[in-house]
Amino acid sequence: MHMSRNHDSSEFRERLAFLAERWSQAEIARKTGTQRNNVSRYMHGGKMPLDFAAALVRKLGVNPAWLIVGEGTPFLSDVNTTTRQLAGDLLELVSAMGSVANLQLGSLTGKHHLRVLRELNDALARFEKLRAGINERTGPLFSQLLDDYWAALEKWQLDKAADLRKAAEQVARLCDDEKLQERFERTLSFHAFLLRDEEESILYQSRVFQRRLAGAGIDEAGLREVYNLANTIQSVARLDEAISLCDAAVALAGPTGREWGITKLIRAMSGYIWMERGDVHEGLRRVVDANPQSNPTWQGLQHSMLIRGLLLSGAIDFDRAIEMKGEGPAHAQGMLVYALWLEDAELFEKACELYLGDDGRDEFNLYMRAAREVLVHGRKAPARKFLQSYPPPGRKPLNEQFDQAVFGTALARYCAAPDARKRHRAACKLINNADERLCMSSLARAMHYRNVLILGPASERATARDFFRGHFERGYGCFREIASEAG
Repeated sequence: MHMSRNHDSSEFRERLAFLAERWSQAEIARKTGTQRNNVSRYMHGGKMPLDFAAALVRKLGVNPAWLIVGEGTPFLSDVNTTTRQLAGDLLELVSAMGSVANLQLGSLTGKHHLRVLRELNDALARFEKLRAGINERTGPLFSQLLDDYWAALEKWQLDKAADLRKAAEQVARLCDDEKLQERFERTLSFHAFLLRDEEESILYQSRVFQRRLAGAGIDEAGLREVYNLANTIQSVARLDEAISLCDAAVALAGPTGREWGITKLIRAMSGYIWMERGDVHEGLRRVVDANPQSNPTWQGLQHSMLIRGLLLSGAIDFDRAIEMKGEGPAHAQGMLVYALWLEDAELFEKACELYLGDDGRDEFNLYMRAAREVLVHGRKAPARKFLQSYPPPGRKPLNEQFDQAVFGTALARYCAAPDARKRHRAACKLINNADERLCMSSLARAMHYRNVLILGPASERATARDFFRGHFERGYGCFREIASEAG
C-alpha cells in the first residue's frame, strides 16, 4: 500500500527534504532498513510505501500528522505524550484500513472465501480496536478543547474561539463520544449566535435537539434544548415556528413533565411570543398559567414576561411596571423601548436612568442616548449627527433591519431630520416584502404604524388605523388612546 498525497506534492517533498537536512540519505536508509536508492527515489517524488512512513515514525521519531499533511511539529519529541500515542494509533489505523482494502473481496464467493472471511474479520477487528483506542484517547483532549472554546466565547474572544473551533473540528473527526459531539454542536450554535449568523445557530441547535430526541427523548435536558432553539427561532421573527415548537415540546413532556420547571418556562415563553405575535389575551393567559416557577433564575425570566404582558394589556402603567422590578438585560431593553413608544419625556428619562447601559459601543445604548438628547433635553443636533451613521453597516436578520429602519425613522421625526420620509419608505419596503413566515415584534410594528400616521399617505394611514384597532381588540390596552384617535 502506498501513501496518498496532496495534489501539490512539492510540499510533501519539502518535508522529506527537511528530514534529509537532519540525516543523510544513507543514514535514513540505515535507520529505516530501506535501500538507499529507494530513499533517493522517495525524496524525488516517487510513491512512498506505508512501511517506509511507519519506519520514519518509529525509528526517527517523525510526527505522522506532519509527514502526511504538514500539520503539527516535525518530531514526536515536540508533542505531548497523549498526542504522540494518538499519532501512533492513527498510523496503525491507516495500516489496518489498508489491510481491509487489500483483501480480494470479490473472492468471498470463491473457493477461498473462508480464508478471506477470516482475514477480513481479523482486519476489521484490528480496525475497530484501534478506533476504540483513538476514541478513548481523544475524549479528554476534545473535552478540554470544548471547555476552552466555550470560555473564549463567553469572554467574546472571537479570534481565539475561531482557532479553537478549527482544532475541535479536527479532533471531532476522531471522537465518537455522543455527549462530546452534542457539546460541540451546542458550542457551534453559541458561536454562530454571537457572530449574528442566526440561521447557522438554528441549524446546530436543531441537531442538538434531534440528538436529545433520538437518545433520552423529551427529558428535562431535552426541553432545555427546545427552549434554546425556540428562543433563537423567535429572535429572527419566525414566531409561528417558535410557538409550534414550544407547544409540541409541552405536549411530548406529557403529564409527568408538566410540572417540571423547564416545561413551565417553555409555556411562559410561548405566551411571550404570542404577545409579540399579536394576541395579548392568549399570551398573558399562558404566562400566568406557567406559575408558580420553582427555579429562581427562571422565576425572574417569567416575572419579566408577566410585566411585559401587563404593560401591553394596559393593566398597569409604566410606574407600576418599574415597581414590580423585572430582571435582566432583555427586561431593561424592553422597558426602554416601551418608554420610547410612549414618547413621554418624563417617563423616558426615568427609563434611561434605570435601564440604560454604560457600554458606549453598544448600538442600542447609542440609539437610546440620541433619543434622550432630543426627547428629554430638546437637543436636535446630537440626534442628527448620530443618524448620519445609523444604522451601522453589517449583515443582520430582516427583523433587525426593520427595527433599525423604524427606530431611525422615529428619531429622524423627533429631530426633524430631512431624511425622515426616506427612512420611513425603507421600513415600509422591508415589512411589505418580508417572507410570510416572519412577524415583526408588536412594539416595532406599533412604532412603524405611528410613523405611518404621521408621515405616510392616506392609503397607508388606513392600514395603520386598522392595526391599532385590531390589536386593541386582541388585548393591547396600551394602544387604547391611539386606537380611539384612529377610529
